[in-house]
Amino acid sequence: MIDIPYGPHPRQALDIYLPDSPAMAPIVLCVHGGGWSVGDKEQYASVGERLAREGFMAVIANYRLSPDVQHPAHVEDVAQAVAWCYHHAAEYGADRERLCLLGHSTGAYLVALVALEQRFLAAHGVPATAIRRVVGVAGVAYDLDQSYAESPVGPFFSRVFGPECAGWEREAPLRYVTAAAPEFLLVHGLEDREAPPDTTKVFAGALERAGGAVQLLLLPDEGHISVMMAAAPQVVAFLQADYAETG
Repeated sequence: MIDIPYGPHPRQALDIYLPDSPAMAPIVLCVHGGGWSVGDKEQYASVGERLAREGFMAVIANYRLSPDVQHPAHVEDVAQAVAWCYHHAAEYGADRERLCLLGHSTGAYLVALVALEQRFLAAHGVPATAIRRVVGVAGVAYDLDQSYAESPVGPFFSRVFGPECAGWEREAPLRYVTAAAPEFLLVHGLEDREAPPDTTKVFAGALERAGGAVQLLLLPDEGHISVMMAAAPQVVAFLQADYAETG
């Protein structure tokens, strides 16, 4: 099932991949990367198909892109997609109490912020506890602050987050880490040249210090894209562990 609207904008749409036996299946909402400005759910169809084969209802969502919108519009869209999953799960035979998030690159940033900053889900009547687990693959800007403005990609971040870089740190998922955070699996390839792994290491450390449950998986010889396929067995095992615990 493709192009199911979760909002009025053409980009506010999602695709669904169902397992053979969807009765009470856990849900994984997947969010694509692309620097908040490009990318499409179609690029992650193989992820949806793999998760469906493993027994999950996989949902892959698009969201509005910059420069047409700026932060926090992207996050608000992801939260709205989460709410759609939460409120419509029963129509597809899935279990909304088993709702996990998976994001790649900037998608990892988006799912982390939605899971940690409660106001985005609260705006749609979804409790923060609805998110069971979060997977971030090759994530970017978990530790966003004004130092990003001084990097070579500073102008890019200005287009997404606005020119007042002194306020960027308020938009970092790291700022909202508490012991109540859902369990995270953070994955990064050590040969990633598009999104260096340091931000993932810093974020994992913040989760650990706060008393949250976090697994850090650093894969040698993997880059920004290849890490998705390389980490697939560990990602599936991490998501299935929650299924086993609640099943």
